[in-house]
Amino acid sequence: MLAGSAVAAPAATGDAVASLRPASVYAPAKPQVKTPKRRTRARFTRQRPSVAMLAGLRDTPDPLELSSSVAYMADQDSGEVFFEKNADVRLPIASVTKLMTALVIVESELPMKAKLRVTRADYVKSRAESKLRNGMVLTREATLQAALMSSDNRAAHMLARTYPGGVKAFVKAMNEKAAELGMTSSRFTDPTGLSNENISTARDLGLLAAAAHGYAVIRKASTTPTALLNAGISKLRLQTTNRLIGDPRWNVGLQKTGFTTAAGRCMVVQSEFAGHRLVMVVLDSATNGKRADDMLRMRRWLEDETEYQAVFAKSSPYELM
Repeated sequence: MLAGSAVAAPAATGDAVASLRPASVYAPAKPQVKTPKRRTRARFTRQRPSVAMLAGLRDTPDPLELSSSVAYMADQDSGEVFFEKNADVRLPIASVTKLMTALVIVESELPMKAKLRVTRADYVKSRAESKLRNGMVLTREATLQAALMSSDNRAAHMLARTYPGGVKAFVKAMNEKAAELGMTSSRFTDPTGLSNENISTARDLGLLAAAAHGYAVIRKASTTPTALLNAGISKLRLQTTNRLIGDPRWNVGLQKTGFTTAAGRCMVVQSEFAGHRLVMVVLDSATNGKRADDMLRMRRWLEDETEYQAVFAKSSPYELM
């Protein structure tokens, strides 16, 4: 921030008018008492460090010079890992949690056209703005879309609240699904991702992304750029939180972003390129731009390495990492 350019004039000392009056006529002037000026402190917000920053993970060197503390890229079908950085470190995952929320809802076989009403109970504490208001009525499918597309926390909570047994039973189902998928380093305590106790690893999130990609309703809800939803008393206009959506170079099949101070900027993407169906994960990026840039760096690296391997595979001992 630039310093202020205004220069304050020197304060006058004494009473200039009284000094010109004859002392025999006028009583001596009382000295003025100076009131100290209040200092105006510049207001700024100091970003608190994420869990990964406190652990020093952003300083981990890697050949791609990624800014994210954690990165992972693997073939969705074979499980072959092409790139990893701190992929087994357990960290908060913020709203990436909502992929598990969506998976539990879809596999519960609850009617997607059933109408759900927003209540005050869904007003979870969050700095992120929600477009859902008390009394609005949405179908379960529209609620799922709001949770995935615009990462709406009230929508995610409403999905869990209306699950048989309520939020507690829903969270239990989330953890049971994680165990079923082999996500051995993951734990869920709420359906939104606001809790810093929702933790996972990039490798585990690759398993989650691959499983969630198997459902068309999740693919569609997470990759639609904009939507206008009927909420009963009004319409809801939603917009994706992922800048990669709509970019034809990416062909995104599934995605979810997330952010909390503890988690940093996170992103999970399923995409097809370089002859592979890939799951890609970055955790704890400093900004939205940097997390997208890290995704692009991994993509370009794989494309370049794949091209190199195709040309020299028969004559070179070089192997793709």
